[in-house]
Parts: sequence; C-alpha cells; structure tokens
Amino acid sequence: MYTQRIIHLPALGKGSDLRKALEERNTSGNAQAPHALSMNMFSPAGFTHAIRFENLAALQAYSERPLDATFLAQTQKITECLGQERITNLYEQLATTGRATATPKFLIRNRQEPVAGKGRELQAVLEERVHTARPGVVGARLERQVGSVTGPNFVVTLLFASLADMEKLFVANNADASFPAYQAKVASLTRAPLQQRIQRLIAPFPN
Repeated sequence: MYTQRIIHLPALGKGSDLRKALEERNTSGNAQAPHALSMNMFSPAGFTHAIRFENLAALQAYSERPLDATFLAQTQKITECLGQERITNLYEQLATTGRATATPKFLIRNRQEPVAGKGRELQAVLEERVHTARPGVVGARLERQVGSVTGPNFVVTLLFASLADMEKLFVANNADASFPAYQAKVASLTRAPLQQRIQRLIAPFPN
C-alpha cells in the first residue's frame, strides 16, 4: 500500500477558499482512488490531500489517466488559492492496526530519521509500538517515505476520534513507567529531533 500526500499552503486570506476547493476535489476524486483531506491545527497553516494506492502500478495508472474538464477546473481553483508550489511526497505502508475502531477526526503524525545503518532496528521498534494498544488511539500505521531527498525516514500516524481521546494518550504516556525507556531507545536510533504534526481530519479515507 502506498499513499501520496500533497501539501497545499494557502495564500494570505485564501484559507477558506482553498479548503472548499480541496473538499470538492476530494469528494469527486474518490471515484478513481481513495482520497482523504486533513488540515494542520497549529502553525504552519496548510492542508494535506492524500491519495491511496494498492501498489505503484495503480499509482502510475492514476497519474496517466485522461484529465477531464472537471478535474482541470478544480485544479485551477486550487492553484489560485496557493501561496507556493505544492509539495508532494510518497509513503509506503509497513504496518497498520487495520480499520479504525471509530471514525477518526484527529491525528498525530510523528516523523523519525534513523541513524545511518540503524533503519531496520528503528523500524522494528516503531512497528512494535504501532501494534501496542494504547488509550485513546483508534488506529495507527507505520510508513516509510519513498524517494526522500533528505534521507530515509519513518512516519507513525496515530488516529483519534476526539481531542479528549488524544489527551488520554498523553496522560497514559506520562503514567507509563516503560515510556521513558521507549523514548530513549528511539532517540538512540535517530539522527534528528522528532518532527510532529497534529491535524484535524476533514475527510478520512472511505472504508
């Protein structure tokens, strides 16, 4: 499974117009491939439009499909609202808890960059954590960025049905005697500080 994520940063005063255009594109895009849309809750402002593919052949077929008038008009609307060029990244799914146990409305996305030669070890530690049930989390997945120009990295996404559920995880981590050891292990295998985003899911992937 692969996910293409397209980051859209709005021009000044164009945030609401961009969201409306992306929601329109997201809804119609589901007819060709599963689409999802999320937005950063904190700075920097921006939207992430995600498209999911079973394999790279499916991604190629999607990218080579004929572009109809509706798609071109939607793209023009989106482009007129942007403050800079889109940023597009591709991720390969390595592990998942499967279908979310409740409709996800919020997410935390943690990005980790492994020390040279420690990629597989870091992957194993993160994968074990993904499969560990935790309070408030309704779903989780581990991904690896494909074709990263800044070097290998892994992304863990945690899904929540509410912000109150997200807080349950924070409280549980603070009370978990094993959590500091997990953090120390991850830190020993990474070459840069954790990069974290908290987002609101405007439209999750369809089941």
